[in-house]
Amino acid sequence: MDLGQRNKVEVSGNMSTMTDLVFLLLIFFIILSTLASNGVNVDLPQSKGVSSVANAKLTVSIKPDLTYYVNGGRVEKTDLEDILLLRMEEVTDKVLYLQVDKEVPTGATVEIIGLAKSHSWRVMLGSNPKKDE
Repeated sequence: MDLGQRNKVEVSGNMSTMTDLVFLLLIFFIILSTLASNGVNVDLPQSKGVSSVANAKLTVSIKPDLTYYVNGGRVEKTDLEDILLLRMEEVTDKVLYLQVDKEVPTGATVEIIGLAKSHSWRVMLGSNPKKDE
């Protein structure tokens, strides 16, 4: 007489659903990181040549109300040079990506460019592509 259990439950794991989930999360974070590159929305002026932020590790944004942001974090104008000096020590390529709203007076832009020049940093100016009319 066979008194053993007839219906045995076989437990096995299938990793295909887990790899799908990890792949979807990877895509999500890649898209999210490109959208949140600087964290500050400024209305950039238009130009024919559009600069790329591929080499810049440090972004300075100036909004129309003359508030300053470094990599998306708000800073006071008086602290800007000290913060930039500290951040530039952390990077090897001394490139400052400057995003200035088109309503900001030119003097504020020239001030930041002068600051960068005094420390031998390169400056990239951000702009939107000019639409052909």
